[in-house]
Amino acid sequence: MQPLQQDIRKDVIKHPFRNIEIIYEEGKSTLTEQDEELIEGYIHLHDFEHQMKTTAEKLNRESVSVNETLEELHEELKTVRASFDNCCKLADKLSEPTYSLQETSLQKLAIARHQTEEEIKAYHDKLLEVYEAAKRVQEEFNQYQEANENQTEGIYQKFSDLVCDHAQNWKNNTINIADFDQQFDQFREYTTALESYRESLVEESESAMTNYTNLNNESTALYNVWNEFIKRIDLLTKMADLQNNATGFTEN
Repeated sequence: MQPLQQDIRKDVIKHPFRNIEIIYEEGKSTLTEQDEELIEGYIHLHDFEHQMKTTAEKLNRESVSVNETLEELHEELKTVRASFDNCCKLADKLSEPTYSLQETSLQKLAIARHQTEEEIKAYHDKLLEVYEAAKRVQEEFNQYQEANENQTEGIYQKFSDLVCDHAQNWKNNTINIADFDQQFDQFREYTTALESYRESLVEESESAMTNYTNLNNESTALYNVWNEFIKRIDLLTKMADLQNNATGFTEN
């Protein structure tokens, strides 16, 4: 005599984060209100974890792009500094009591100044563009951190309350709470494994923000020094004009 086959229903909900398996009590097939609330809360957990994962991956892609641009701008800043240094050398020689026109002159200094100003302007325009990208990444990163630190506990606590209420009324409910607990343990193992993955992804965002801050500070320092240097050039030009007017010379 063969044993009677148990009539146990099993549903699988396809979710982009992972499949959700729901096992029913033997001989039951109609969901109660608490069953539906439990499933809805469980799907909401999957929605949340899926959103956190996709956000971390999006942050990583955007941060990598920002970092690549920052590396390019860092090299361009070196070029700007080189042009600035050339201006300083011309001005230093021009400030000496005697100098060779082959080495320096107000005209050569003016040409070098114009070139440096053009390079600074072009560089600054690119820095403003990367600022907008970095700002978006920072805002998304802040939202991600806020959700990770503040929303997670509340969402899981609410679901824990649903499970507790369901378990207390297990005789009247359709979902097998013991099997459900096992499925939930597997879900937590999966999400725990993903936490380190997500952390490694968002580290790129923190790195990009640090790199942007450092480059912005370097750029601001250069702008400030350049603005002071412009005053020196203007002073040299005025002194040369006064000297030329006094001596009758029209060229330096």
